[in-house]
Amino acid sequence: MSNSPLSPTLAATYPFTAQVGGHAGVQATEDNSLLLKPALPREIDFYQRLAAASDHDELSELRKWIPKFLGVLKLEGQLKDSNAVENGGVGNVEVVPVHGNIAPEDKEHLVLENAAYGFVKPCILDVKLGTVLYDDDAPPEKQARMIKAAQNTTSGETGVRLTGFQVYSNDSPKPILTPKSYGKSIKKEQLPDGIEMFFPVSSAPYPTPPNPIETSEADVSKPGLPPILLHCVLTTLQADLEELKASISNIEMRMVGGSVLIVYEGDWERAWKALSTPSGTATTEEDEDDEIEVEIDENGQIVLESIPDEAIEEEDEPQAPLCSLSLIDFAHTRLIDGAGPDEGVLKGIQTMIDLVSLRKDTIAAMLPSDG
Repeated sequence: MSNSPLSPTLAATYPFTAQVGGHAGVQATEDNSLLLKPALPREIDFYQRLAAASDHDELSELRKWIPKFLGVLKLEGQLKDSNAVENGGVGNVEVVPVHGNIAPEDKEHLVLENAAYGFVKPCILDVKLGTVLYDDDAPPEKQARMIKAAQNTTSGETGVRLTGFQVYSNDSPKPILTPKSYGKSIKKEQLPDGIEMFFPVSSAPYPTPPNPIETSEADVSKPGLPPILLHCVLTTLQADLEELKASISNIEMRMVGGSVLIVYEGDWERAWKALSTPSGTATTEEDEDDEIEVEIDENGQIVLESIPDEAIEEEDEPQAPLCSLSLIDFAHTRLIDGAGPDEGVLKGIQTMIDLVSLRKDTIAAMLPSDG
């Protein structure tokens, strides 16, 4: 690990490789701590309203569950000669107006905390929430298509769809990926199988999905945590899901296309360390007071202003919690006074509570009995 202080300039971004769901185009900063997500005005407005909500506003309860929002990057131009930057600034480094048509969602990017930052082997599951998959103002043909999609998947009946996930074996640096097609193909009765695949126990055979995308070597051990670690993960996530449900129950909104993102540590040594370190899965109030302003300099680089002093101090390698639960994807979320909570989303969260509880009970039976 480098002993040099944190640089206020992040010169490059890269495609986010740990994305298991959602639309393509998300970029990660070089240190993987921040994500740049293309966004439309409605999603930007949601994050800005959330950031501005007072502690007395029930909307502020969601801040605990949503990756920290650091600002918005606007695409005002492009580098005239991208090779100049790649060559260390030798050449004509100049920002010029963008020519041609640019998709609206590519003009502005949300700058968000990466929920997987600090995990050595992040096991990640994206769960699409809700029974309604279309906006009220969507064209009739799209509404009909989305109604059929909900009926043909687990969304309509349970309020959830597994949109993709990755898990790790303890002795391989590469994840085993299960694609979106798996979640679209299963029925309600098969959801526990999907949850078992995402929360495998090291002593049990791994149930291979149809046509998995395997990136790990064939001769490594099966993925999964030891039972005691996995039971702690599931216990924490069940409590978090119940608390999240209580928070959303108080908010009048319609959340179409939103997801719950679950991350847990797949590296055994790091998981044991996280378990022994007093920390929660949510951001502390002290952390929320630390704001970082983001802008682009004249060379097209991302510049971070107002970096908290503690962020510049020399630090050990970031330690993530044992697991985390986040609410993500608000491109089609509306805050509507008088509408009440989104019952389809609440149904989906309750489904996840039941599934996690069922898996936790299964793992509990594997634990050594007292005495």
